[in-house]
Amino acid sequence: MGVFKTFKNDLWHNVRRLSFRCFRPEKFSGLQKKREVLEKHRCLFVHIPKCAGISVCRSLFGDLTCGHLSLKRYQIMFGPQEFKDYFKFTFVRNPYDRLVSAFFFMKKGGMNKIDKEWAEKNLSTYDSFDAFVKAWVNPKNIRSALHFHPQCDYLCLVKDRPGVDFIGYYENLEADFQLISRKLKMDSSLLSMNRSPARGKDYREYYTDETRAIVGKVYADDLRLLGYTFDNSSLPHQLARRDGQRA
Repeated sequence: MGVFKTFKNDLWHNVRRLSFRCFRPEKFSGLQKKREVLEKHRCLFVHIPKCAGISVCRSLFGDLTCGHLSLKRYQIMFGPQEFKDYFKFTFVRNPYDRLVSAFFFMKKGGMNKIDKEWAEKNLSTYDSFDAFVKAWVNPKNIRSALHFHPQCDYLCLVKDRPGVDFIGYYENLEADFQLISRKLKMDSSLLSMNRSPARGKDYREYYTDETRAIVGKVYADDLRLLGYTFDNSSLPHQLARRDGQRA
């Protein structure tokens, strides 16, 4: 029964990959450089927006642009055995902090013209984070731009089950980056890139009880699956649980 299930999964994997290559050839071709670099290091980096991904990617892979590819997209890019064998890792961030960062980043124009146009259309009417959360943050809207997508959308192949081998924490960035560097047998130092302008205050100060409840409900899956609490007091437990699972 297990052999049949594996065969069925591999067949479905290859059908999806072939379909992507046939119907999205420009996308498939554009991913080849990324594929070559990742094949060299036998790893897959899931770059979640606003989780220090550019710094991690450039520190490990030079001028490679990792892009915000979900684990499901990587599953299409690579064959079943490659996907199974390669070391899959990511960095995550407290959803409350990440949302504040994403809001101010996009209000400043984001990374490119597409970001800027999206922000002008969707965020220009909100002159504060408080107004933005109350009027805009809901399950539908957060999936209208990559920077607001739930982190689980990038990490899970099936609901409630992150599919990566290692989850690094933005709040433990330097130490976790060094763990990954050693795992990949790379002598890399973490660069500081794409830092958002200083907000002037801690993310927690942007919240009221009302907006905290809204964000907690909308990003409930991220909070539950990644183990975050509002004030990051859970971080020691998150690290201990992760490291215990790896032992």
